[in-house]
Amino acid sequence: MITSLRRTAVVLVCVIASASGQAQEDKPSFLEWLVTDEKLEASLRPLHGHQLMGESFPSKSIDTTIDVQSYDVTLDWYSALFTPRAQRGERKATGIVRTVVRARVDSLSSVVFDATTLVIDSVKVNGTKITYRKNVRSLTMDLPTMLRRGQDVELTIYYANRSDDAALYLYAKEDAQVINVPYASGFTFSQPEDARRWFPCNDQPDDKAYFTAHVRVPVGFTAVSNGVPIDSIADGDTASIQTWRHDQVMSTYLFAVNAAPYVLYMQEYKREDGSTMPIRNYHFDVDDQGPRFNARKAVQNVPEMFEAFENYFGRYPYATYGHVAVSPVPFGGMEHQSMTTVNRRWLVGDQELGYAHEVAHQWLGDEVTCATWADIWLNEGGASWGEALWAEHYGGNQQYISVMWAKRGQYMLVGLREPPVYDIPIGIIFNVNTTYYKSSWIYHMMRRMVGDDVFFPALRAYIAKYAKGSAQTFQFMQFLEQEIPNPPVAWSTFFNQWLVKAGHPIFDAVIRPLPGGAPFSYRVTISQTQADVNVPDVFVMPIRVRVVGQTETRDTVVVINARTQTVDLNLGWVPRELILDPEIDVLCEKQSSVVSVDDAANADDALRILGPHPVEQGQPLRVMSAYDNAVAVNVISVTGEIVATVSIERGVVHVSTASLTPGTYVLAPSDARSHVRLPFIVVGR
Repeated sequence: MITSLRRTAVVLVCVIASASGQAQEDKPSFLEWLVTDEKLEASLRPLHGHQLMGESFPSKSIDTTIDVQSYDVTLDWYSALFTPRAQRGERKATGIVRTVVRARVDSLSSVVFDATTLVIDSVKVNGTKITYRKNVRSLTMDLPTMLRRGQDVELTIYYANRSDDAALYLYAKEDAQVINVPYASGFTFSQPEDARRWFPCNDQPDDKAYFTAHVRVPVGFTAVSNGVPIDSIADGDTASIQTWRHDQVMSTYLFAVNAAPYVLYMQEYKREDGSTMPIRNYHFDVDDQGPRFNARKAVQNVPEMFEAFENYFGRYPYATYGHVAVSPVPFGGMEHQSMTTVNRRWLVGDQELGYAHEVAHQWLGDEVTCATWADIWLNEGGASWGEALWAEHYGGNQQYISVMWAKRGQYMLVGLREPPVYDIPIGIIFNVNTTYYKSSWIYHMMRRMVGDDVFFPALRAYIAKYAKGSAQTFQFMQFLEQEIPNPPVAWSTFFNQWLVKAGHPIFDAVIRPLPGGAPFSYRVTISQTQADVNVPDVFVMPIRVRVVGQTETRDTVVVINARTQTVDLNLGWVPRELILDPEIDVLCEKQSSVVSVDDAANADDALRILGPHPVEQGQPLRVMSAYDNAVAVNVISVTGEIVATVSIERGVVHVSTASLTPGTYVLAPSDARSHVRLPFIVVGR
C-alpha cells in the first residue's frame, strides 16, 4: 500500500511543469476593484463583520491580505480506491499542493491557508523547508523573506487526508457493493467551505485562481476535473496519473476531482455563427442507456440549454462543459465550473430543470461568484430563476409562470417564518425556501418591474463587468442604480425590503362604489396585513389591479407605498371581479372582493370579515372597516358576555383570537351602530 506521493519523478515533473506554464491571473473582480482604493481596502481587510454602504445596503468585510494566483494539486487516490473504508489507516489519501500566492499588503511575513482535517507533512519554498503552524482550522506558513505588496511566492505543501467524508468521498469496490453502486469511485464536494477539508487553500469565494489537477488512480479508472483532460501517464502496470487543467480562474468551492471506471458520452452545442462547444458526460457504463439510468436520455436537451441561456445572459464563458455522475451524495447537482457534478439519481431522466439550474449557474455563480456567503442568493436565486427561463424558452410564458408558481407555492408553506434572504446563517445557507425559491422570485420581480427590454441588457452588462470575478449584493444593487436609474421603486428600497427584511406582503383588496361619486365610479382599497418579526409593515411596489365587468376589463398599475391605499376609478360599467396582480408579478398572498351598490348601502357591509373562516384559534381574524373613524367593537360570546373589546381603524385590522376558546362569537360596534352584528367561528388547532 502506497501512502505517499514521494515515489516517482513522473509525478513531480508533472507538478512543476504545469505550474511553471500557468498563465498569470487576470480577474477584473471584486478584489481588483477593491485594491485600487487603498483606504477602502484597509477598511475592508478585517475578516468578520458588517459595514453599511451609505444608507443603502450592508456589505461584508473581506480579508484581502493575499491573492492566490494558482493551485497545482496532485492527489493519490490509488490505495483508497482499492482499500475498504474499514481497513484504511489514519492517512486516507495523500496530496501535494503547489501554489503561487501574491501579497496584497506590504511586509507579508506569513501566508495563512484554511486546512481542517488534514495532516501537514511539510511546506517548502524553492525546495527548502519552512516552518509552519497547524491548528484545527488553518495552516500558517512562515516565509523566509517578507513580501512586498504585489510580490509572489511559490509554496509546495505535502499533506495527507485524515477524513474521507463530508468533502472527500472514496469508495472501494467492497464499499460500493454495500451501497449498491456498481464500481469503486472517488469524488469531492466543497460548497460552501469544505475545500479546506481535502486540500489546503485560501477557502473564500472571492479569491479566484487557476487550477490544475493530477490524480493517481488504478488502471481502468478515469479521472475527471474542471476544464479539459491534458494527459494520462502510466505509473507502472497498475496505475496512471491523469491531468486536467482549466483555463479560467475559479473559486475553491468550484474545484472538483472525480475518479471511477467512467465511460464518456460526447455532445456538442452548435451556435448559429458556426462555432461549437464540446459537452463531456461521464457516467458508469451500465448507466449509459440502461433500463433505469439512461444518461443519454437525461442530458438530451442540454445543448439547447446553452442556446437559451446565451440569449438571456450572453455568450457561455468557458470553452467546454460537462457532467459527471456520482453516488451516493445527499444533493442533486453542483455547478463545479465547466464540469457539473450530478447525483446518479438524475440519470433516471426526470430532472431536466435540475440540469438547467446547473447550466444557468455557469453565468450566475461561476462566471460571477458571490463575493461572500452572505450573497449566496445571487448564485442560487439566479440559477433557480434560470429553471423558469429554460421553461420559457421551450414553452413560452405559461411554462415560465408554471415553474415560478411552483416555487412560490413551496415558499408560501413557511414564508413568514423564514429568515431574511441576505446574510443567512451559514449553517442553513441552503435553506431552499429562501436561498432558492424566494431568491428566484427576487430576480423575477426585478424583471417584471422594469421589463425585459431593460432588465436583460442590464443583467448581461453586470455579468460582463464582473466576469471572472465576484460581487457582493450591494455592488449588484449599485450597478442597477447606474444602469436603470429610474425604476418604479428605488433599488435601495427594493433590495432592503426583499433581502434584509423577511417575509412578503399579504394583500386584502376591495372595490366598492365611490361615496358621493358619479354613477359607475368606484374606489379600490388595497391593504397590507402582514405582521411578523422583521417583516416590513409596508412593501413598496408597483402592482397591477384588474377590474372585470360583464364584457369589459380595466387594468391599472398602482405603486403601493402605504399600509392602506386607495385608487378611484371611473369605469362606466359595473365591476364583477377584482383581480390583484393578475400577471403574477409579485411574491405575495392576496384576496379581493367586490361590493355592489346595494351592498354598499347596507350598513352591515361597513364591517366585514375577510380571509379564511372559520378561523383557527391563535390565528388573527381579519376585519375590514369602511367607517371613517376608529370604532370600538365588542367580541361577544354565545352567552351574551363581552369577552373582548378592540379598536378597529379604517382598512384591515387583525383581531387576536389567542384568548378565545373554540366556539361561536359575534362582532358588534359598542356605539349606536350596535345593530351591526357579524358572527364568526373559532375552531381548535
